[in-house]
Amino acid sequence: MMASRQRSVSAVLFMVGGMYTLDAYSALNSSPWTAESFGGDPDKLASLKEYVRHAIVFSLGFTLAASVIDGSLWPITGSAIANAYLWWLYNRAAQRAVERGSTTWS
Repeated sequence: MMASRQRSVSAVLFMVGGMYTLDAYSALNSSPWTAESFGGDPDKLASLKEYVRHAIVFSLGFTLAASVIDGSLWPITGSAIANAYLWWLYNRAAQRAVERGSTTWS
């Protein structure tokens, strides 16, 4: 019974690490679609990259603390996976914006 309970807790910690990361990005960034729409502007692109870095540091910092407090790698693992995906997604959006010269809604 105890092993099953621990696995359940580990699963929740993993999901919380990932969701906390998604929350950090949603608080600090616009959507990848918005990044793709405006990222052709060099100043806006620089701003996007800055806020992505903030989201990475913020989410990894908090989930690292959670991992230390719990003595488990699951929170930081969930965050690392979510951060890798979101970094790739925002980077792809920025590349598309630069390629298309997207700087406005039109």
